[in-house]
Amino acid sequence: MSANKIFLRYYPPGLALSYRSTKGERLRHFDLLDLDAKTNAEQLADRILFEELQVSEAVADEGAACAESAPLCLSSNSKASSSHNMFSALKQAIEKLQAKLREPIKKKFYLHKCYNSHILPLTNVCFDRSGERCLTGSYDRTCHVINTSTGLVQHVLNGHDNVVFSVAFNTPRCDKIITGSFDGTAKIWSAATGQCQSTLYGHTAEVVAAEFNPAHDQDVATASIDGKARIFDAETAQELQQLGHHGAEVIVARYSRDGQLLLTGSFDRTAAIWDTRSKSCCHQLRGHTAELSNCVWNFSSSLIATGSLDRTARIWDVRRLDQELHLVSTHSDEVLDVSFDAAGKQLATSSSDCTARVWSLEPFEMLSLMAGHSDEVNKVCFSPSGCMLLTASADNTARLWLAETGQCSQVLTGHESEVFSCAYSYAGDAILTASKDNTCRVWR
Repeated sequence: MSANKIFLRYYPPGLALSYRSTKGERLRHFDLLDLDAKTNAEQLADRILFEELQVSEAVADEGAACAESAPLCLSSNSKASSSHNMFSALKQAIEKLQAKLREPIKKKFYLHKCYNSHILPLTNVCFDRSGERCLTGSYDRTCHVINTSTGLVQHVLNGHDNVVFSVAFNTPRCDKIITGSFDGTAKIWSAATGQCQSTLYGHTAEVVAAEFNPAHDQDVATASIDGKARIFDAETAQELQQLGHHGAEVIVARYSRDGQLLLTGSFDRTAAIWDTRSKSCCHQLRGHTAELSNCVWNFSSSLIATGSLDRTARIWDVRRLDQELHLVSTHSDEVLDVSFDAAGKQLATSSSDCTARVWSLEPFEMLSLMAGHSDEVNKVCFSPSGCMLLTASADNTARLWLAETGQCSQVLTGHESEVFSCAYSYAGDAILTASKDNTCRVWR
C-alpha cells in the first residue's frame, strides 16, 4: 500500500494522504497545527513518511502488494524509490502550506456589494466554503442565498412562520442548508434549487441554533429556548435524541469535529457535553454565575471556551472538566462572544464594555486589547490565518484589528444600525457584515 495523492488544507494547516489498496480508497489525515514559516520542512516530511511507512507495513498484505489489480502497491525492490518520491512530494506539499502562511496579510477591505433584499433586520450570516455564496437570515421570516460575486439573490427560502435566526451550510460540501426559526422548527433546504427538503418538528419554542454534523450530513443538532437540544436524522426528519438536562433556555448546540460529541450552552449558567452514540450527558461545565452567551470547541475538540454574562470567559480541557483550565476575568461588563482561531492557539473575547481581547493559550496570557468601539461588541472572529480579528458592534461599525498588537487596521463604516453578525470567508479574502438596518455588506 502506498499513497498516490496528497490533499492540502490551508486553514488550519494540514494534509491528507490518499491510498489505493485492495480494500479500496482511504485517507490518512495529518493536522499540522504547529506549522509555521520557520518549521523545517524536511524533518516534518521525514516524520510523516516514517508514520506512513509504519502504517503501511502494519496493514499491507504482502500477497496483494505485487498483484496486477493493485498497480500502485509496490514490490520490495521499489520501496526505496517510492519512499524517496513520497518524501519529495511531502516536502513540496509542506513548503506550499508554508508559502500560504507567508502570503501578505490582507489588512484593507473595500465595499464590494450591499444587499438590501430583506425588508426587516438581519440576524445571522455565513459564507459557503468557496466564498461564492452567502446566507442571510432575517426577521422577515426568510433566508436568502446570495451570489457574492454578482450580488444576485439566487434563492429566497420561504416557509418559516417567524424570524429566521440561525443559518448554516453543510460544510465542506455546501449542497444543503439548515435554518432555525422562532416558529419552533428547523428546515433543511437544497442549496442548488432552494427547495425545502424536510422540516424538523419537536421544539415548543424558538430554535436559535442549528447545524449539520461535520463528520457527515446524516444528522443535525438544534437548540431551543424550550430548554432542550435535539438531534434529527437529516434525511427522514425523525428525531433521534432529545437532550433535556438543562434547566433553562439552550442557546448553543455544536458538534465536535468528529461528530461524536455535542456541546450545548444554556441560560442555566452551564454548558454540557453529550455523547451522541450513547445518548448520554458526559459532563456539565459549572462555574459561571450568570447566563452563558456562547460556547465553542477549538479545532481539535480538545478545548472548550465558554462566555458568560457574569463578565468572564472560561477555557476547559476536555480531559479534566471538573475545573476550568483558564479564567478570563478582565472584562468590566458582560462577555458576549468567544471564538478560537483556526489552529486553536488563540482565543478572542468580546464584551459589552466596548472592547475585544485576544489571548494566547500556551502560555496563557493576554496578547492584545482592542479598544475603539463606542458601544458593545456583539461578535468576534479571526481571519483564517489568525493574524487579524474582525469585530461587529452596536456602534454601527465593524472593525479589523491586528491580533498580535491590538492595533485597529480598518473601520468598516456604512451601516445605519447595529452590526449584529460578521464572518470571514474560508480564503480570508472577503468579509460579511449584517445589520439591523436590513442590509448585508460584502467587503473584498
